[in-house]
Amino acid sequence: MKETQKNTDHLLSEIEELKSQLFEANSIIDSIKQGEIDALVVHKEGKAQVYSLESADYTYRILIEKFGEGALSIADNGMILYCNDYFSKLIGLKPTKIIGTFFEDYVAFPSKYYELKEAIKEGNSKGELTLKFEDKIVPVYVSLSDLHPMVSALGIVVTDLTEKKKQEKILTLNQKQLEQKVNELHLSNVNLEQFIHVISHDLKEPLRKILTYTSMLNENKSNLLSEKEVANMNVISSSANRLNSLVDDLVKYAFSAVKEDRANVDLNDVFKEVLEDLELIIKENNASIKFDNFPFIKGSKVQMRQLFSNLISNAIKYNKENQQPEIIIYCDQVDGESIQMPEKVYSKISFSDNGIGMNSDHLGKIFTIFQRLHMKNEYSGNGIGLAICKKIMDNHSGKIDVKSSPDGSIFELYLPLFPQ
Repeated sequence: MKETQKNTDHLLSEIEELKSQLFEANSIIDSIKQGEIDALVVHKEGKAQVYSLESADYTYRILIEKFGEGALSIADNGMILYCNDYFSKLIGLKPTKIIGTFFEDYVAFPSKYYELKEAIKEGNSKGELTLKFEDKIVPVYVSLSDLHPMVSALGIVVTDLTEKKKQEKILTLNQKQLEQKVNELHLSNVNLEQFIHVISHDLKEPLRKILTYTSMLNENKSNLLSEKEVANMNVISSSANRLNSLVDDLVKYAFSAVKEDRANVDLNDVFKEVLEDLELIIKENNASIKFDNFPFIKGSKVQMRQLFSNLISNAIKYNKENQQPEIIIYCDQVDGESIQMPEKVYSKISFSDNGIGMNSDHLGKIFTIFQRLHMKNEYSGNGIGLAICKKIMDNHSGKIDVKSSPDGSIFELYLPLFPQ
């Protein structure tokens, strides 16, 4: 009887111990379900090994799961203890298939990963790796953090670089195409310069001969020609002169499109040279010119002189009949934002005249090449002068505007004072 009681007591004791173990196991399972711990059971050589990482906050677990980057925790030997959904989708395997495997198995060149892992001794380690699983290759950027001593593991954050690499490839391709276009443009500019020289020499040479011989005929043989023949000669001479002027203007326009190396330019010196060049036309028309001190800029002195010369010549040419031309030039500084321009500070140079003005409907096209607002018999010119002004301002990262009324016009130049 005593022996039976003893066995009964022993069995009851074992039952209580098993109940206790079952309760503990159920508690662990409940904790895993509730997110209080991460757990992994690895069967190795017939023995079960349990790895667990205590979580401080369930919300943090959810955050990691919804993370827009891959997140892993790995044991010291490289075994993956945890990975989030993002990393799972990146590799193309379910998390249950990834957990328990080794991280280096997914790295195309493990030696690079070992270097980053070794560098973690000096602090957080970062660098690029290439992940590979079966036929899937993914370029990534990884950041390794040592979780010791709180947890015997490493943390890895993985950023997918696939889209970035695609953009870099596209950018490199675009860069090569741009370089090719620049080379083509350079070749085109060389061809343009050669073409300009051909125009300025080979085309003007026969024009000079036409003008010379028609002039000689008019001077020496006009008495032998009929009135109609003299008129025909004058038409030939007039047409040749107009064509010669057109060739000159086209050459000027072509050269105005060339961007020269920028240098410090004192616009006061430029304006003084322009007044000397236009001395005769200013005196002949009794023109009055008043002006401020001009600023220094970075640009082309030759093109600035051409710009000022065109504007002053136009102001004198398009003057009202029987009225003294009056030109007033004044300078201000303006903020780039106020004129929707990129540089911070601009010099605003305004050329105001008392000429015939322009219809407001025509202001939008006056800077277009070959645009004329008057008949040839009213005012001379080929409609190129203001187009040249526009080109020069473009070359200097500036802009030109115009305001006009029957009382005259105001041309406004905006030149950056501190161009990049």
